[in-house]
Amino acid sequence: MPAPFSKGQTARWNARLAETTTNKARATALWDLARLLAGTDDRAWADLVLLLQRWTTEQQGQRPSP
Repeated sequence: MPAPFSKGQTARWNARLAETTTNKARATALWDLARLLAGTDDRAWADLVLLLQRWTTEQQGQRPSP
């Protein structure tokens, strides 16, 4: 995983997520953040993909698979 965010980076991502007004916009921001957080770590990326797929499914009102 990459180094922790600086205060400026944290503020930028907090602002971006706060500005999302729809699930679609929020999902896009979360996927972008996940890619950044995973960096070149394929295992971390895979875990984040599973997490975000589950969140996306739940936001669509569908029941996630176990």
